[in-house]
Amino acid sequence: MLRQANPRATRELSPQPEQRASQGPRPPEVSELLTKVAAALDAEHPRKALDLLQRWKVKSPWVTNAMAVCLMRLGDAPRAVEMLKGLVVTSGVCFRSDVPAVFLTNFATALLMMDNVSGCESALVAISDQQDPGVQRLRNAIGQWWVGLSFWQKLRWYWGDTLGHPVKLDFPPGEI
Repeated sequence: MLRQANPRATRELSPQPEQRASQGPRPPEVSELLTKVAAALDAEHPRKALDLLQRWKVKSPWVTNAMAVCLMRLGDAPRAVEMLKGLVVTSGVCFRSDVPAVFLTNFATALLMMDNVSGCESALVAISDQQDPGVQRLRNAIGQWWVGLSFWQKLRWYWGDTLGHPVKLDFPPGEI
C-alpha cells in the first residue's frame, strides 16, 4: 500500500540549489524548469509539475529525478523507483558514488513507499553525507516506525516477512 504525505504536517518547501550543497550543481539549461516544477509541487500540484516536465525537451538526470518526485507525490512509487534506478544503480547491484545525494535519497524514499525498508536503508548507507537533511528525515521516519513495532513484528521483519505496518512519512516525499 502506498503512503501519502501527512496533510496536517508542516509543509516544507523544496530546497533551493544554494540550500543543499550535496545536491550538486544543477545544469543551467534545466534550472528555470526545476524552479517551476518545485513551485508546482510546493503548491501541491504534482500532476501539473509532471505535465510540465513531460513537455520539456531537455534530457537531463535532474529532469528524470524531478519526474520521479512527481510520481512519488502522485502515489506511484514503483514507477519512481524504475526511473531513479537508472540514475543511482550501476551493474544492477551497486549504488553510484558520483550522483548527487538528492537522487539517492529520492530513490530511498520511493523504496520506503513500497515498504522496502531494508532497500531504503541500503541506499541511505551509500550516501557519503550522513548529516544530509534528507537522510536524517528518512532515518527518523524509520526510527519512529521501528519503535512502534512489537517484539514479534521486529523478529518477523528480521526474518524477511512483510508486516503490513508501513513506515509513515510526515513530509512530502521526494525533493527536486
